[in-house]
Amino acid sequence: MTIDLIERLGIDVKGCIDKSLLLDTVLDYTVELNHQYDPASAYVLAIRNAGLRQRTFQDLGARDFPVLVHPDATVSAHAEIESGTVVFAKAVLMPDVQVGRQVLIDAGAVIHSNSIIEDFVNIGANVHIGANVLVGEGVEIGANSVLESEISIAPYTIIPPNSYLS
Repeated sequence: MTIDLIERLGIDVKGCIDKSLLLDTVLDYTVELNHQYDPASAYVLAIRNAGLRQRTFQDLGARDFPVLVHPDATVSAHAEIESGTVVFAKAVLMPDVQVGRQVLIDAGAVIHSNSIIEDFVNIGANVHIGANVLVGEGVEIGANSVLESEISIAPYTIIPPNSYLS
């Protein structure tokens, strides 16, 4: 999904890096197992697992990564998005939303005003996050879940798909 977004944004993909021996290619791009970091190149951590994404980020020395926003997403000019975050199609970020580093916001997710999404969070497809919500670091929110306004989610909580929290 991330490679598709990168291509749609017109960014030239040189290849993929993985620490697993399971993949030779991803969408016809060669996967490198042992890669030497090139500071002249831009990298995106397209890792679905939030914990693995966080460890990889730390292994790379917490470098700066581009923010990727799908052209069909709606992001308020008054929302703040930090390095490495990816926002997929039809997602909506309202004014005064703060999104941390390396967050994945899946298709159709809606985040209402004055909410804070900390680093390394995964927000599944069609998730609805009300106003004034704090989502702690490393939280994983399953698809089609609803988080009502005025709640806090503790760091590293896993919320199953189709959940309703109030």
